[in-house]
Amino acid sequence: MNIRIRIGIGPTKILAKQATDNFAKKNVNGIFTLGKEDVERELWPLAVDKMYGVGSRMTRHFVALGMTTIGHVARTPLATLKQKFRARFGKQSDIQAEVMWRTANGLDDSPVTPGTFDVMPKSIGHGMTLPRDYSTAEEVDIVLLELTEEVCRDARAKGFTSGTVHVFCMCSPYDAPTGFSQQRKMPLCTNNTLKVYRSVREIFHRNWNGLPVRKVGVTLGSLVDEEVTQLDLFEDVTKVRELDRVVDGIKDRFGSTALIRASSMMKAGLAVDRARKIGGHYR
Repeated sequence: MNIRIRIGIGPTKILAKQATDNFAKKNVNGIFTLGKEDVERELWPLAVDKMYGVGSRMTRHFVALGMTTIGHVARTPLATLKQKFRARFGKQSDIQAEVMWRTANGLDDSPVTPGTFDVMPKSIGHGMTLPRDYSTAEEVDIVLLELTEEVCRDARAKGFTSGTVHVFCMCSPYDAPTGFSQQRKMPLCTNNTLKVYRSVREIFHRNWNGLPVRKVGVTLGSLVDEEVTQLDLFEDVTKVRELDRVVDGIKDRFGSTALIRASSMMKAGLAVDRARKIGGHYR
């Protein structure tokens, strides 16, 4: 298997991150160093939507403020940027303005703390931008099931069950998106795909306005150690868990597409295509 690695190097975490996203991924050798002395020359000319933490909505706000490049944000005095943010977002936006200004200037005082990945996560989730507008409930259901399976497999691998599930949806068009972000408590803590999917599907169809879907996400919250099991009078929980482990074991050994649901082979299915990618990019 040929796996390409991209490495960004910098004196701060924020510069290393932006070195990876904006330069290392485009270099033939996959490595780029972004020093403090390089920020003005390399980073500032980039469009403002290339800055870490700036999505489509924040991009529109910056453009409305006349800031179309990272350099425009960086060269704006912090006090002035805060004033502009207050006028647009309210008094509570001072911290957001400072984060944007420091990011544009490559300033980051936070230390690198090895081992933080051992801290128990608060949630486990996955999301995706669809390759086209999904207009029917049947199409969206296929993707929701694939996402749920991915999230539940991740939870099982980490040894967690979940008591709540969160569903995110964004509909087209991008210039005036609509959608929802809703969660609900499940009857029992679980990491079984089909049980979680029932809740995911119910949340989605209760809140979807019928517009074409372009982004979806599924997240498990209220995580509980898998060893703490709540028994079910009407189902053998242990047997269901053992079956899940067998399926996960096959996928771990032979690849995530070694076993795949029939629905994922339909035109709307994305599981096979996603299996060929790492971090959203083809291997």
